[in-house]
Amino acid sequence: MRITRVTIAAVCTAAAVAVAGCGSDTAEEHHVHEGSDDHEVIEPLSPQQIDADDTAITAMGMILSWQPASDESKTDALIRATPYLGGDLLAVAESGSRADVRPDADWQQWAAAKDAVTAVCAHSDTTPVAPAGMRTVVIDVICTQTVLHASGRSTRLTPQLWRTTIVRTDDGWRLTDYRFQQ
Repeated sequence: MRITRVTIAAVCTAAAVAVAGCGSDTAEEHHVHEGSDDHEVIEPLSPQQIDADDTAITAMGMILSWQPASDESKTDALIRATPYLGGDLLAVAESGSRADVRPDADWQQWAAAKDAVTAVCAHSDTTPVAPAGMRTVVIDVICTQTVLHASGRSTRLTPQLWRTTIVRTDDGWRLTDYRFQQ
């Protein structure tokens, strides 16, 4: 069987036409991806399947995310973080006691404006090195809160350093304490 240049050219041309025919130039078929204001709940990581770092990051992100218009106090955020808590911190969350919680200076203003506060946390390089196999570790996290205004604007607050204590339980890592560092 002999393949000529004409045969190769014909096959290449046919392939090019077939590939080009798969597209379309009509405006109706161009897809434009637009954002939306639909709020979908993103399920947090399962506390039984994450490591100590992710436990600290996830728990602190939940604890520092507030809904002043509907939350009675910052304790409501602590209660939402219950699956990631252990020890005395879990006991406080389960008690629902709001007596000792100091509100943020802007809480009433945010509540009146129907603003929300969301926090994003990340592992900090200031975390002390823990020996392998420890069941209690200290992890520093940097958390940045952002005020989401009802008007659609947002205000990023100053990042804060938090020192957390994470304890290994039979059911995964749990946050047992956190302290503001700076």
